[in-house]
Amino acid sequence: MSKMDEQRLLSETLGGRTEAFEQIVCRYQPLVCAITFSSTGRVDLSEELAQETFIQAWKNLAQLKDLGKFRPWLCSITRSVIQNYLRKKQRD
Repeated sequence: MSKMDEQRLLSETLGGRTEAFEQIVCRYQPLVCAITFSSTGRVDLSEELAQETFIQAWKNLAQLKDLGKFRPWLCSITRSVIQNYLRKKQRD
């Protein structure tokens, strides 16, 4: 998928087309799961955290000013989800 295709899908997502976001998820799921797995060491938990990452990305996509920076933005959300999980785990 080229940058132009990705930006088009993100624009369509902002327009309410959920199928476009599904394609974005398919593209980035391996990356997000790899990041979450490297922090948890558990496949089940890494998938749960990845799902939370994509939910947050979906909800906050309108805040992203430059759609060309989606990947680093998504990675920052992933790191934030992991940090929140680790903080909660430490409190428990």
